[in-house]
Amino acid sequence: MQLQNLILSAFAMATAVQGQIGGMSSELGSLIGSKAAANSGSGMVKVHPVKVGWNDTLTFSPDQLTVNPGEMVQFQFYPKNHSVVQSTFDDPCTPLAESMPGMTGVKSGFMPVSADAKEVPVFTMMVNDTKPMWIYCGQKGHCQKGMVMAINVASGSNKTLSAFKNLAMKATSDGSSSSTGSAGSASGSTGSSGSSTGSAGSTSGSGTATTGGSSSSSPAAAAAAGSSSAAVEVNAASKPAFGNAGLLSLFVAAFTMFQL
Repeated sequence: MQLQNLILSAFAMATAVQGQIGGMSSELGSLIGSKAAANSGSGMVKVHPVKVGWNDTLTFSPDQLTVNPGEMVQFQFYPKNHSVVQSTFDDPCTPLAESMPGMTGVKSGFMPVSADAKEVPVFTMMVNDTKPMWIYCGQKGHCQKGMVMAINVASGSNKTLSAFKNLAMKATSDGSSSSTGSAGSASGSTGSSGSSTGSAGSTSGSGTATTGGSSSSSPAAAAAAGSSSAAVEVNAASKPAFGNAGLLSLFVAAFTMFQL
């Protein structure tokens, strides 16, 4: 009779512990699931990644984007040493501030990257309006070799990316810009300040800028992955469990106690 009571007590204890752990696991899963749903919701900022100098080419990839107000463009720099500079359409290889005195254009500064770098520096800017933006690499001679891109080209306009690139390849300016600089507004809007930093080797740099006259910072998740949202998944293998092995251990303990 004493053995039966011990076994029943052990079984009851195991069932209670299993129920408590299962409840905690379920609650944790619900919390993480809710967090994941919130992160992947429509309220997150959309980020458009652009590879600068990808695969040892003098290109922006992609070289044309349509970006809605409130979205971001993240420039990811690859070897060797490139920059992002805003210009006017008519003067492709000259910084906007020089073509239009009093205006402050986007300028990342140079981002040197070694061939064996494990990480790449990034420069992220917020777009606050739909005005066309014309971008080129400020490294000497790169603009004249067609290293340009366009954002929000007006539909039906003769100011196309192809026309901009043709003008750039005929430009007499050397296409260079200073290694330090500020980022600011799109053409035709009031300026805002920003900064960029970069480094070679295994350390990544980052920068932020705005267009349209207000400042902002880039999301942390966007800096590495090119996206501002991430899903969180609960690994089933990591959930606590108290199954047959646990019950068997309690039964063995009960028999041992009875024999003693």
